[in-house]
Amino acid sequence: MRWKIAFSYLAVFVLVALMMALLPTHEWMAWEPAVVIPICALLFTLLVYLSATLADTGHLPLGIMGTALFLMLFFPGAENFFARDEVAMMELSSQCIVTFFIGQYNRVSRKDYRHGYFLMLLMGIFCSYTHDGITLPLCAGFLWMAVLHRDSFFRTACWPMVVGFVIGTSLSIWQHLSTGQNDIPSGIEGMLTRTGEILILLWDTKVFILSAALTSYLSVSRWGRQLLVKTFREQTLLCCCAMFSYLVLPFAPLGLENAVTGVCFFSMYWALILSKAVYEKLRLARGHRQHGASDGGLMT
Repeated sequence: MRWKIAFSYLAVFVLVALMMALLPTHEWMAWEPAVVIPICALLFTLLVYLSATLADTGHLPLGIMGTALFLMLFFPGAENFFARDEVAMMELSSQCIVTFFIGQYNRVSRKDYRHGYFLMLLMGIFCSYTHDGITLPLCAGFLWMAVLHRDSFFRTACWPMVVGFVIGTSLSIWQHLSTGQNDIPSGIEGMLTRTGEILILLWDTKVFILSAALTSYLSVSRWGRQLLVKTFREQTLLCCCAMFSYLVLPFAPLGLENAVTGVCFFSMYWALILSKAVYEKLRLARGHRQHGASDGGLMT
């Protein structure tokens, strides 16, 4: 099975590289295609690996290929992944850092990384400062988890990246305030208007509709509600970030588009995790039906 998993990631790398190679060439490119295409394909493959690890979809080749297709279709700003320039490399590398941080927090370790702490701090600052859409919900989620685990927070290996996210988020908000980009509405009426505008934008996004549909579908059955509770317990940080992304909608301190991006980002991973759970449930039910049919045939 291991060689099948490795072959699946290799297939993702080759397919993405071919897609980028077949894209129309711009009149002027700052980077040579022979350099940027393998780097971007490798970074996208890394993003697929980190996302599959986070959503627990990397055990089978079908799950890996499905995760890659899911990211291409629903990842906010996925069109930038195929730009074949420094923007694509920066976008992919920073998204890999975000996914790595979320997954690493889920596997809180008591290991002492020593000199690695400073690198994790810098990565947290860079990642939060360059991702206006998700920095506020993710920073709030990190802080909430830190409060829940306050007795052992500084004895774990994740605290430098949390501090880095707080610093980067503060810098991002300060920049928006100092440059006059912060247009927080005043009064309840203005907040309601802002929320309505954002909800209209969200309704036009595929991933928000998919996430809402899956959640509604699971809420009507007992096993679905149990699955939602189980997912919340296993992915507490991700679920908290998704809720915080909705809570900041009335304010949208970093702009409408950034607020929409934040909701779509966390809705995408939520939908990916639920899609995997629904698929496994249907596959298990199909197996039971086939097993029951074969037992009935033997008895007759």
